[in-house]
Amino acid sequence: MKILGLAAILVLVILIILFIILIMNGLLSSVNITEKKVGPYMLVYSMHVGDYKKVGPVMDDLYNDLKDNFALETTKGFGLYYDNPKEVDSDELRSIVGCIVEGKSAEELSEVGKKYKIGEYPSSESVVAEFPFKGKLSIIIGVLKVYPKLSSYIKEKQYAKTPIMELYDQPNEKIEYIASVHIPGAIFDNLLE
Repeated sequence: MKILGLAAILVLVILIILFIILIMNGLLSSVNITEKKVGPYMLVYSMHVGDYKKVGPVMDDLYNDLKDNFALETTKGFGLYYDNPKEVDSDELRSIVGCIVEGKSAEELSEVGKKYKIGEYPSSESVVAEFPFKGKLSIIIGVLKVYPKLSSYIKEKQYAKTPIMELYDQPNEKIEYIASVHIPGAIFDNLLE
């Protein structure tokens, strides 16, 4: 009987710890949607076709390469997701992922441009949702909590569908989900070329 009591206490402690971890990563955080001007952002990126769940290592490799081989320290990563995973097969999902490089022009990044794509995310009035960023678990929780609300907001306002940028702002510990609904989608298609 003592063993069952200790096992029950141990399970309860583990569940409490897991719940605290989920709370710290945004489980109970509210999703606030605003409209504001964002950008421009100078992007260094790679294209990715396939399951969005597999973009993390691509982004990490690019970040580490910029830091180790190009002496570029960045604090903001991004993923620009073109397709809705509910409408497109996972092996055909299109995205670009990489880092936002602040304070540099495309010309100053010419050496980096020999290995990676360089592009500018234009300044635009956008629908933006913010969510806490503590790590990879925050990204998973954010996807589950933010996208339904963001999609409803865009549909309610009758905005055109555009790719969604997830901007991972490490210094400010937040993820911004950005839908630039007031600029033509063709601008984003140019980044895929």
